[in-house]
Amino acid sequence: MRIAISGNSGFIGRHLTEFLSVGGNVVVPLKHSMFRSRSDEKLRQALTGCNVVINLAGATINQRWTRKAKRKILNSRIHTTRRLVSIINGMEVKPEVFISASAVGIYPDKGIYSESSTSEGTGFLADVCIRWEDEAQKLSRDIRLVIARFGVVLAKDGGALPKMLLPFRFFVGGKIASGKQGFSWIHIEDVLHAIQFIIDHKDLSGIVNLVAPQPLTNRAFTKVTAEVMHRPAWLTIPRKVFQYVYGEGAEVVTKGQQAYPARLLSAGYIFRYSDIRLALYSFMM
Repeated sequence: MRIAISGNSGFIGRHLTEFLSVGGNVVVPLKHSMFRSRSDEKLRQALTGCNVVINLAGATINQRWTRKAKRKILNSRIHTTRRLVSIINGMEVKPEVFISASAVGIYPDKGIYSESSTSEGTGFLADVCIRWEDEAQKLSRDIRLVIARFGVVLAKDGGALPKMLLPFRFFVGGKIASGKQGFSWIHIEDVLHAIQFIIDHKDLSGIVNLVAPQPLTNRAFTKVTAEVMHRPAWLTIPRKVFQYVYGEGAEVVTKGQQAYPARLLSAGYIFRYSDIRLALYSFMM
Protein backbone atom coordinates (compact mmCIF):
# COMPACT_ATOMS: atom_id res chain seq x y z
CA MET A 1 0.00 0.00 0.00
CA ARG A 2 1.17 3.51 -0.79
CA ILE A 3 0.55 6.00 2.03
CA ALA A 4 1.20 9.76 1.95
CA ILE A 5 1.74 11.56 5.27
CA SER A 6 1.83 15.30 5.94
CA GLY A 7 3.53 16.24 9.19
CA ASN A 8 5.73 13.16 8.83
CA SER A 9 8.67 14.88 10.56
CA GLY A 10 6.62 15.59 13.70
CA PHE A 11 6.41 13.47 16.84
CA ILE A 12 3.48 11.27 15.73
CA GLY A 13 4.49 11.41 12.08
CA ARG A 14 7.94 9.96 12.76
CA HIS A 15 6.52 7.04 14.72
CA LEU A 16 3.82 6.40 12.13
CA THR A 17 6.25 6.53 9.21
CA GLU A 18 8.46 3.90 10.83
CA PHE A 19 5.51 1.72 11.86
CA LEU A 20 3.87 1.72 8.43
CA SER A 21 7.17 1.20 6.61
CA VAL A 22 8.02 -1.82 8.76
CA GLY A 23 4.56 -3.13 7.89
CA GLY A 24 5.56 -3.27 4.23
CA ASN A 25 3.93 -0.06 3.03
CA VAL A 26 5.53 2.62 0.89
CA VAL A 27 5.36 5.86 2.87
CA VAL A 28 5.44 9.09 0.84
CA PRO A 29 6.43 12.13 2.94
CA LEU A 30 4.60 15.35 2.08
CA LYS A 31 7.38 17.78 2.92
CA HIS A 32 7.10 21.39 4.12
CA SER A 33 8.73 22.60 0.89
CA MET A 34 5.85 21.13 -1.13
CA PHE A 35 3.35 23.27 0.77
CA ARG A 36 5.53 26.36 0.62
CA SER A 37 5.60 26.14 -3.17
CA ARG A 38 2.92 28.14 -5.00
CA SER A 39 2.59 25.34 -7.51
CA ASP A 40 0.61 22.20 -6.66
CA GLU A 41 2.65 20.06 -9.03
CA LYS A 42 5.02 18.43 -6.51
CA LEU A 43 2.20 17.71 -4.10
CA ARG A 44 0.06 16.28 -6.89
CA GLN A 45 2.91 14.05 -8.02
CA ALA A 46 3.49 12.82 -4.47
CA LEU A 47 -0.21 12.05 -3.99
CA THR A 48 -0.57 10.25 -7.32
CA GLY A 49 -0.96 6.52 -6.81
CA CYS A 50 -1.45 6.78 -3.04
CA ASN A 51 -4.13 4.58 -1.51
CA VAL A 52 -4.16 6.49 1.79
CA VAL A 53 -3.45 10.10 2.76
CA ILE A 54 -2.85 10.92 6.44
CA ASN A 55 -2.90 14.61 7.33
CA LEU A 56 -1.02 15.33 10.58
CA ALA A 57 0.48 18.73 9.77
CA GLY A 58 0.20 21.55 12.29
CA ALA A 59 2.38 23.81 14.40
CA THR A 60 2.71 22.78 18.05
CA ILE A 61 0.19 24.22 20.51
CA ASN A 62 2.73 23.88 23.35
CA GLN A 63 4.10 27.41 23.14
CA ARG A 64 3.27 30.90 24.35
CA TRP A 65 0.18 32.03 22.46
CA THR A 66 1.22 35.35 21.04
CA ARG A 67 -0.90 36.75 18.24
CA LYS A 68 1.69 35.48 15.75
CA ALA A 69 1.81 32.01 17.34
CA LYS A 70 -1.99 31.67 17.29
CA ARG A 71 -2.07 32.64 13.64
CA LYS A 72 0.58 29.99 12.88
CA ILE A 73 -1.24 27.30 14.90
CA LEU A 74 -4.46 27.97 12.99
CA ASN A 75 -3.08 28.57 9.50
CA SER A 76 -0.71 25.59 9.54
CA ARG A 77 -3.75 23.34 9.95
CA ILE A 78 -6.32 25.16 7.83
CA HIS A 79 -4.14 25.87 4.80
CA THR A 80 -2.53 22.42 4.69
CA THR A 81 -5.88 20.63 4.93
CA ARG A 82 -7.52 22.97 2.42
CA ARG A 83 -4.75 22.43 -0.09
CA LEU A 84 -4.69 18.66 0.25
CA VAL A 85 -8.46 18.43 -0.10
CA SER A 86 -8.45 20.69 -3.15
CA ILE A 87 -5.77 18.65 -4.92
CA ILE A 88 -7.32 15.29 -4.03
CA ASN A 89 -10.77 16.41 -5.17
CA GLY A 90 -9.31 17.30 -8.57
CA MET A 91 -7.49 14.00 -9.10
CA GLU A 92 -8.81 11.59 -11.68
CA VAL A 93 -7.78 8.58 -9.59
CA LYS A 94 -8.35 9.47 -5.96
CA PRO A 95 -7.05 7.87 -2.74
CA GLU A 96 -9.35 5.39 -1.02
CA VAL A 97 -9.20 7.06 2.39
CA PHE A 98 -8.20 10.43 3.83
CA ILE A 99 -7.41 10.47 7.56
CA SER A 100 -7.27 14.03 8.87
CA ALA A 101 -6.14 14.88 12.39
CA SER A 102 -8.13 16.95 14.84
CA ALA A 103 -8.20 16.98 18.64
CA VAL A 104 -10.50 16.33 21.58
CA GLY A 105 -10.10 20.05 22.30
CA ILE A 106 -13.21 20.48 20.16
CA TYR A 107 -15.34 19.17 23.07
CA PRO A 108 -16.48 21.20 26.09
CA ASP A 109 -14.28 20.97 29.19
CA LYS A 110 -17.04 19.50 31.36
CA GLY A 111 -18.60 16.08 30.76
CA ILE A 112 -17.48 12.96 28.88
CA TYR A 113 -18.01 12.89 25.12
CA SER A 114 -18.13 10.16 22.49
CA GLU A 115 -18.22 10.75 18.75
CA SER A 116 -22.01 10.97 18.68
CA SER A 117 -21.93 14.20 20.68
CA THR A 118 -22.62 17.44 18.81
CA SER A 119 -21.51 19.61 21.73
CA GLU A 120 -18.62 21.95 20.99
CA GLY A 121 -16.33 23.77 23.35
CA THR A 122 -15.45 27.46 23.32
CA GLY A 123 -12.15 29.28 23.06
CA PHE A 124 -9.20 29.24 20.71
CA LEU A 125 -8.47 25.50 20.64
CA ALA A 126 -12.08 24.54 20.03
CA ASP A 127 -12.30 27.12 17.25
CA VAL A 128 -9.13 25.76 15.63
CA CYS A 129 -10.55 22.22 15.68
CA ILE A 130 -13.92 23.30 14.29
CA ARG A 131 -12.36 25.18 11.39
CA TRP A 132 -9.80 22.40 10.81
CA GLU A 133 -12.54 19.78 10.55
CA ASP A 134 -14.67 22.01 8.32
CA GLU A 135 -11.84 22.03 5.76
CA ALA A 136 -11.57 18.23 5.84
CA GLN A 137 -15.35 17.90 5.38
CA LYS A 138 -15.01 19.52 1.95
CA LEU A 139 -13.47 16.28 0.68
CA SER A 140 -15.22 14.61 -2.24
CA ARG A 141 -17.94 12.24 -1.00
CA ASP A 142 -16.57 9.33 -3.02
CA ILE A 143 -13.52 9.17 -0.70
CA ARG A 144 -13.73 7.69 2.78
CA LEU A 145 -13.03 10.45 5.28
CA VAL A 146 -11.93 9.80 8.86
CA ILE A 147 -11.40 12.71 11.23
CA ALA A 148 -9.19 11.46 14.06
CA ARG A 149 -9.65 13.47 17.25
CA PHE A 150 -6.45 12.93 19.21
CA GLY A 151 -6.10 13.04 22.95
CA VAL A 152 -2.72 13.55 24.64
CA VAL A 153 -0.37 11.04 23.01
CA LEU A 154 1.95 9.43 25.55
CA ALA A 155 5.46 8.28 24.57
CA LYS A 156 8.79 8.39 26.35
CA ASP A 157 10.67 9.94 23.43
CA GLY A 158 8.50 12.95 22.66
CA GLY A 159 5.18 14.69 23.10
CA ALA A 160 3.95 15.89 26.47
CA LEU A 161 4.90 12.97 28.72
CA PRO A 162 8.64 13.65 29.31
CA LYS A 163 7.82 17.18 30.48
CA MET A 164 4.97 15.91 32.63
CA LEU A 165 7.19 13.36 34.37
CA LEU A 166 10.12 15.70 34.97
CA PRO A 167 8.77 17.35 38.18
CA PHE A 168 8.12 13.90 39.66
CA ARG A 169 11.71 12.86 39.00
CA PHE A 170 12.81 15.80 41.17
CA PHE A 171 10.22 15.07 43.89
CA VAL A 172 8.15 18.17 43.10
CA GLY A 173 5.24 16.58 41.26
CA GLY A 174 1.67 17.58 41.87
CA LYS A 175 -1.67 18.42 40.35
CA ILE A 176 -2.11 21.46 38.14
CA ALA A 177 -4.49 24.12 39.47
CA SER A 178 -7.71 22.42 40.70
CA GLY A 179 -6.76 19.09 39.12
CA LYS A 180 -10.37 18.70 37.97
CA GLN A 181 -9.59 19.37 34.30
CA GLY A 182 -10.07 16.46 31.93
CA PHE A 183 -7.16 14.38 30.68
CA SER A 184 -7.86 12.17 27.68
CA TRP A 185 -4.77 10.18 26.77
CA ILE A 186 -3.60 7.44 24.43
CA HIS A 187 -0.41 5.37 24.29
CA ILE A 188 1.68 5.89 21.14
CA GLU A 189 1.42 2.16 20.35
CA ASP A 190 -2.37 2.43 20.30
CA VAL A 191 -2.17 5.47 18.03
CA LEU A 192 -0.18 3.46 15.50
CA HIS A 193 -2.29 0.32 15.67
CA ALA A 194 -5.56 2.27 15.70
CA ILE A 195 -4.59 4.12 12.53
CA GLN A 196 -3.72 0.80 10.88
CA PHE A 197 -7.10 -0.50 12.11
CA ILE A 198 -8.87 2.50 10.55
CA ILE A 199 -7.10 1.94 7.24
CA ASP A 200 -8.05 -1.74 7.21
CA HIS A 201 -11.69 -1.30 8.25
CA LYS A 202 -13.37 0.23 5.23
CA ASP A 203 -16.69 0.65 7.03
CA LEU A 204 -15.16 3.04 9.56
CA SER A 205 -15.60 6.69 8.58
CA GLY A 206 -16.46 10.05 10.11
CA ILE A 207 -15.35 11.17 13.57
CA VAL A 208 -13.13 8.76 15.53
CA ASN A 209 -11.78 9.60 19.00
CA LEU A 210 -8.17 8.46 19.33
CA VAL A 211 -8.14 8.19 23.10
CA ALA A 212 -7.89 5.33 25.60
CA PRO A 213 -11.19 4.14 27.09
CA GLN A 214 -10.21 5.63 30.45
CA PRO A 215 -10.79 9.38 30.53
CA LEU A 216 -9.11 10.86 33.58
CA THR A 217 -8.74 14.14 35.44
CA ASN A 218 -5.38 15.77 36.02
CA ARG A 219 -5.73 14.88 39.71
CA ALA A 220 -6.22 11.17 38.91
CA PHE A 221 -3.32 11.14 36.46
CA THR A 222 -1.09 12.81 39.07
CA LYS A 223 -2.00 10.25 41.73
CA VAL A 224 -1.21 7.25 39.51
CA THR A 225 2.01 8.82 38.20
CA ALA A 226 3.25 9.39 41.76
CA GLU A 227 2.48 5.78 42.69
CA VAL A 228 4.18 4.32 39.60
CA MET A 229 7.27 6.50 40.04
CA HIS A 230 7.35 6.11 43.84
CA ARG A 231 7.37 9.86 44.28
CA PRO A 232 5.28 12.26 46.36
CA ALA A 233 2.61 14.40 44.75
CA TRP A 234 1.79 16.86 47.48
CA LEU A 235 2.26 20.08 45.50
CA THR A 236 -0.35 22.10 43.69
CA ILE A 237 1.08 24.04 40.77
CA PRO A 238 -0.93 27.29 40.53
CA ARG A 239 -2.61 28.29 37.28
CA LYS A 240 -0.68 31.58 37.41
CA VAL A 241 2.65 29.78 36.89
CA PHE A 242 1.51 28.50 33.50
CA GLN A 243 -0.15 31.79 32.61
CA TYR A 244 3.15 33.56 33.25
CA VAL A 245 5.07 31.17 30.97
CA TYR A 246 2.50 30.47 28.24
CA GLY A 247 0.04 33.35 28.48
CA GLU A 248 -3.31 32.33 27.03
CA GLY A 249 -1.67 29.04 26.00
CA ALA A 250 -1.80 27.95 29.65
CA GLU A 251 -5.23 26.50 28.93
CA VAL A 252 -3.52 23.54 27.27
CA VAL A 253 -2.75 22.23 30.77
CA THR A 254 -5.19 24.14 33.00
CA LYS A 255 -8.21 23.04 30.97
CA GLY A 256 -8.96 19.69 29.42
CA GLN A 257 -11.57 17.39 27.93
CA GLN A 258 -12.76 13.87 28.65
CA ALA A 259 -13.47 11.83 25.53
CA TYR A 260 -14.42 8.19 24.98
CA PRO A 261 -13.48 6.02 21.94
CA ALA A 262 -16.93 4.55 21.27
CA ARG A 263 -16.38 4.18 17.51
CA LEU A 264 -13.12 2.23 17.81
CA LEU A 265 -14.52 -0.05 20.49
CA SER A 266 -17.74 -0.79 18.62
CA ALA A 267 -15.70 -1.56 15.48
CA GLY A 268 -13.73 -4.17 17.42
CA TYR A 269 -10.45 -2.42 18.17
CA ILE A 270 -8.73 -3.86 21.25
CA PHE A 271 -6.55 -1.37 23.10
CA ARG A 272 -3.06 -2.49 24.07
CA TYR A 273 -3.05 0.08 26.87
CA SER A 274 -6.49 0.82 28.26
CA ASP A 275 -5.26 1.58 31.78
CA ILE A 276 -3.00 4.52 32.62
CA ARG A 277 -1.05 2.54 35.19
CA LEU A 278 -0.01 -0.07 32.61
CA ALA A 279 0.78 2.66 30.11
CA LEU A 280 3.07 4.46 32.55
CA TYR A 281 4.78 1.22 33.59
CA SER A 282 5.58 0.57 29.92
CA PHE A 283 7.62 3.79 29.82
CA MET A 284 9.54 2.93 32.98
CA MET A 285 10.97 -0.30 31.56
